[in-house]
Amino acid sequence: MAVLPAKDSQPASPATTKPTPSEGHLSNVWKFLVPVGIGIVLWFLPAPAGLDVKAWHMFAVFVATIAGIMTAPLPMSAVAIISATVGVLVGVVSFADVTKSTGTDLVWLVMLAFFISRGVIKTGLGHRIALLFMRLLGKRTLGLGYGLVMTELLISPAMPSITARAGGVMLPITRAMSEVLGSHADDPESRGKVGNYLILCAFHANIITAGMFITAMAGNPLAVKMAADQGVSISWLEWAVAASVPGLLCLALIPVALLWIVRPQIRQTPDAKALAQRELVAMGPISAKEIIMAVIFVGLLVLWIFGEDLKIGATLAAALGVSLLFITGVLTWQDALNEKSAWDTMIWIGLLIMLASKLNEYGMVSWFGKEFGAHLEGFPRLAVYMLVAAIYCYIHYFFASATAHISALFPLCMALMVAAGIPPFTAAVALGILSSVNGCLTQYGIGSGPVMFGAGYVTQGEWWKTGFLMSVIYMVIWLVVGPLWWQLLGHV
Repeated sequence: MAVLPAKDSQPASPATTKPTPSEGHLSNVWKFLVPVGIGIVLWFLPAPAGLDVKAWHMFAVFVATIAGIMTAPLPMSAVAIISATVGVLVGVVSFADVTKSTGTDLVWLVMLAFFISRGVIKTGLGHRIALLFMRLLGKRTLGLGYGLVMTELLISPAMPSITARAGGVMLPITRAMSEVLGSHADDPESRGKVGNYLILCAFHANIITAGMFITAMAGNPLAVKMAADQGVSISWLEWAVAASVPGLLCLALIPVALLWIVRPQIRQTPDAKALAQRELVAMGPISAKEIIMAVIFVGLLVLWIFGEDLKIGATLAAALGVSLLFITGVLTWQDALNEKSAWDTMIWIGLLIMLASKLNEYGMVSWFGKEFGAHLEGFPRLAVYMLVAAIYCYIHYFFASATAHISALFPLCMALMVAAGIPPFTAAVALGILSSVNGCLTQYGIGSGPVMFGAGYVTQGEWWKTGFLMSVIYMVIWLVVGPLWWQLLGHV
């Protein structure tokens, strides 16, 4: 996910004295002390008037957990396990809550979707789709941008790992296109020819599609569960339909807007089509496993859209798809065991959902909405909606994890919107989608950021400038076009 791991220390050369283990450990002590200190301070502060002491203590554990995810002294799952264990020891959760946390439908949906995404990458289907779009639209630089956008839109519903989409499908194609067109990451003069433009197109398409489907980003099911805790049920289809018009508008504008912001030197790209053709020839004819993967992929989309009428939920549909991948040999059980991201996500997302749910159960979220919502009385609903949404988006500069952001702020911001009279569905969907969109601001704010930025085609200054300008476009669309569309759907 989007948490930035601590950088591994480089191996020392023979002439260099290696730091002792204790020195390396001490250098990270602050990463442990910050969340522990925050948790202890909050624990011993008196609970605010009108809030139960147990709810306040749960809040202390929860905030310490988010702080631990942000400082990252350990991987996210390890932080979540430690926090849940502490929660049991201090009596704010039971061990039964912990053991049940990974057994929910949403947790399994995310894990199964990771297995499906492995099939898309393993069979080469995602790679082939990208090349086909490149061959079809690759005559101009703008066409290449739209090819990357369309590839993301097509594969994102069944690939919850935005990092896997970026690193496993999009980056290899984008880098190859750039180099064929004479744009190299290690050459400051040539990377501006077209490489920086293509990298940014792929990245921005990645984060917009991440917000368009529940299964396109691992943090989305967490937002769905937090919305459910406040009485809002959102199905896969409802989310996709609500995100469709503003999301497609964002995708349509990305290549054009970036053409103006980035200003690539190359505008005609005849060599790109030839590259795509050579790569497709090298791949050979479409394989039986690619066909099977494509059929299962389309079948999953059909079930996710019409599953409620067939009494097949999204998780059961994903389980059916994965079962067929095993039966047909597209995936082996060893592939599933090797999909470390799936098992890792199963742990941390389950535990975070459980901890966040306890905040709601103990009345923390409703108390916050009432207390702070009272200060918003008299303000127009639209003003409150835009203000809270803007704060929720731009505070992401201080987060290196989309999941930590959702966990920390989604319930509270939704409570504020609802208290101000914003329809709960509108509040939940808007915040859920913005949880992915705000990843555009920095190169560390969402999982695909380090992958695409690490390619070396875009400087940090260019990345931040582009991210901010594009965020303004996205905010106008999601805060103006979004509500108009949701009103037509009957949600406002």
